[in-house]
This record gives sequence, C-alpha cells and structure tokens, in this order.
Amino acid sequence: MSSLRSFVRHTAAGRLALIPFRLGWAWLQALKQAGRMASWAFTSKEYYNHTYHLTPLNRRYLAEFTAVVAGRPWQEIEGYCRELEEDRTLHDRLVAATLASPDRHNSDTEPRYGRRIGWYALVRALKPKVIVETGVDRGLGTVVIAAALKRNAAEGSPGRVYATDIIADCGHLFLPEYRDVGEIVLGDSVETLKKFSQPVDLFLHDSDHRPEYEWAEFLAIEHCLHPGSIVLSDNSQQSVMLAKFAEKTGRKFLYFQDQPDRHWWPGDGIGAAF
Repeated sequence: MSSLRSFVRHTAAGRLALIPFRLGWAWLQALKQAGRMASWAFTSKEYYNHTYHLTPLNRRYLAEFTAVVAGRPWQEIEGYCRELEEDRTLHDRLVAATLASPDRHNSDTEPRYGRRIGWYALVRALKPKVIVETGVDRGLGTVVIAAALKRNAAEGSPGRVYATDIIADCGHLFLPEYRDVGEIVLGDSVETLKKFSQPVDLFLHDSDHRPEYEWAEFLAIEHCLHPGSIVLSDNSQQSVMLAKFAEKTGRKFLYFQDQPDRHWWPGDGIGAAF
C-alpha cells in the first residue's frame, strides 16, 4: 500500500494514472450542480437577482459576522435573526403582494431573505435613525429593513429608510403597511446622495455594481457619514471598492460570503466598513 501511495504521489506516471479518477470526481460535482440547475429551471420563476435560503452553517456564520460588525453578543443577533424568520405577518403579506403583482411571472412566491437576515439584525441591534439604501428592485431588502425599523419604533427608537432607484415601478414588495418608516426616492443614486443632507447611520450600496459607480456612491454619501456610521455593500464579491473606502475613512473592513442552500447560484456577499 505504501509503495502504491508513493507511486501516486511522487512520480509523473502516478500523476497521469490519477487523471481519470480526478476527472470523475470533478464530473460528479458538476452533475450535482447540473441537477440543481435543472430543478431550479422548472421550480423557480426567477431569472435575475436570485433569492435563496442559506445553508444552516452559513446562516450561523451570518449571525456571527453581523455580531462583529454591530459589536454585540452573538446571542442577541441570533435572536433578531429568528425574529425575522418567524415573522409570519410579514411572510404572508409578501406572499400576497407577489401573487397580486404583474411581476409574479418572474418572481417566486416564497420570500427567501438570505443574507438580508443580517441587514435586519443589524438594524435591530444598532437602532439607526437614518438609513440610506441604493437599489430597490422588487423591494425585498427595503421591506426587511422597514420591518426592523417598525419594531425599533415600537420599542421607542424610531428610524427611517430612504431607498433610491431609477425605475418608477420598483418596490412592489415595499408594502404600504411599512412605508410609514421609509420612502423610495426616484432618480440617479449618485445625484440623490449628493443632495442628501441628514446624518446617515447606515448606508447600503445595492445598485449598479460597477466599481466606478460604487465608488461614486461612497464619495457622494461621505459628507453625511459620522464616525459611527456603518457602510455596507451588497455583492462585494464583485468589487474591492468598499475595502478601499474603509481604508480611506479609517474604518475596519469585513466580508461575508453567503452559501445558498440547494441552489445552483454560487452566492453573493456583504462587505461592511465599520
């Protein structure tokens, strides 16, 4: 056995002999992924901005990541995460809104929050007064933030979210019941941010993910940030700009990579400057 191991590991012939086995292992993984793709093609209606649940382990790591950014105990953050997951009122309202929307033909009915659970927990933990989000799309992230703000307000810590987008009919999931704590501002996000005048406690970039545009947003909102402001970037796996902005403004940077549960999409991530 030791001579066979030595042959495989220490000779060129052994390396060549292993190629069929290595290919077989790689093809096995590819077939698993192909199975997920086929299942998704027939069971999901989404074709962009994919939503998914996180694997249990990844969901735990999201809570740990959020706890570090918030500077709060993991147990507190975990409680906020479960609070969103167990909010049947929000869940049922989102299902009804999706079924009633013209967008229902390319949206899945079941709301899957994914890494947005971390957004919710961060808002619940920090009780920000002003949140600015760029990029609304269907409004799932916006309503998650608003749901956290409503609970904060009920506990005596009101706040408001200002969400920007260039699409006039965006945000059908930003339900009327949650708009008392937020609003959608239509227009180019960079120009909107330049005109924003309130101190911003939490800023979330989730619009055009080109590095140059992301950087332009950070520069445009910088005048509203204070030392305690937290800056998040969704899909930070595509750009290093938030890490550079953290360095520019004397903040720490941390990144979380999400891992979809039983989905072919490789996942996205959250960058945090804090």
